[in-house]
Amino acid sequence: MSERMKKELFSLKEICGEERTETDGKGRTKKRTVHFSSMEALIDGALHFVEFFERLHREGKVYRSSEAEGFLFSGRTGALCVPASEEGPAELSEFLAPELVEAMAEGKMPEELPFTVETDRYFIAVFLFEYFFHTGSPFEGKRMVNRCFLSPMEKELFRAREGQFCMEVGEESNTPVKGIQDKLIFYWEQYPDILKKMFQRAFMDGGRICELRPTEVDWKQTFVRMAVDYKRCSCGFCGFSFSLEAKGNGTFACPDCGRVYYPLTNGMDRILLAAGEKLYECQTGKDVFDKEKVTAMVVENRQRKGLYGIKNMSGGVWVGRFPDGTVKEIGEGQGIPIWSGMSVRFEVGEEWHLRQISQTEGKEIGEDEQQVSGAECGCD
Repeated sequence: MSERMKKELFSLKEICGEERTETDGKGRTKKRTVHFSSMEALIDGALHFVEFFERLHREGKVYRSSEAEGFLFSGRTGALCVPASEEGPAELSEFLAPELVEAMAEGKMPEELPFTVETDRYFIAVFLFEYFFHTGSPFEGKRMVNRCFLSPMEKELFRAREGQFCMEVGEESNTPVKGIQDKLIFYWEQYPDILKKMFQRAFMDGGRICELRPTEVDWKQTFVRMAVDYKRCSCGFCGFSFSLEAKGNGTFACPDCGRVYYPLTNGMDRILLAAGEKLYECQTGKDVFDKEKVTAMVVENRQRKGLYGIKNMSGGVWVGRFPDGTVKEIGEGQGIPIWSGMSVRFEVGEEWHLRQISQTEGKEIGEDEQQVSGAECGCD
């Protein structure tokens, strides 16, 4: 591995501390800030990490170690460099599932520990918690800080038997400690609820009940949803959709430039539509994990300025339902206008509806244009 590549790779410890200590040619040390080049790279790194375990389990193997520093990530792309072997040291740490800590307390040697797919899933959750929130154990709140004089075994046994997730909703006895866990307090508010709920599920439901721990597929679905939920506005604003300003008419707006986003929903999820926005295979197609292939784009009508439509770039055929009840097939290169009351069924799945749309001078956009067909929206 070249020196240049080594400098680009970060360990979990460096990611958590957000810094690296480097030595120059004269033996002098200096601190260097460590961070991913973009939110997209950070999410991709987490996705690659989970995919490593997915491949391992598909081969009938498990990660027989508590070693976390062997996973190295490219700060530029999120690419993952994994350990040469799935076996390594197993020591007392927050990465060990409670059942493994209990086994060590009973005198089992590291090579005798009962590693399973479920203990891997606990490891994954703890690793990702530190990866995203730059902190210590998910149980390291007020209760654990007050037990700082416990031996390593006593500390991990307490965590295994009585540990309480420090971000548990409605609980105050083990909340993060200001001045000690400021990074956790700050970063917890920077991510969408879908990620927070995964950690709550992992450590509240799955702490002791192995079968309730999130699977690799659960994590992959979360990261793909996060990736398509992250918005980059043409004005330079970046953020997850919850950071957009909600308007009273059901639309959302960029907090910096006011760019309007229209919510297309299937009742459970939503796709935010705005000029130039792309839709992906994971949103409209058959592969729920493909967040790279573009299948649609929001484009402006060539004849009617200010009227936008969703252009079909998937290669398949959609079914569009117009506000007047007309149903039309939307083929490759065609589109359906973004109007209040329209709906569309992509290649697979349920219908997506646009429930509301912004009003101009007291009249809904498109109200006097309901007879324009999908092929006429200027997307051909």
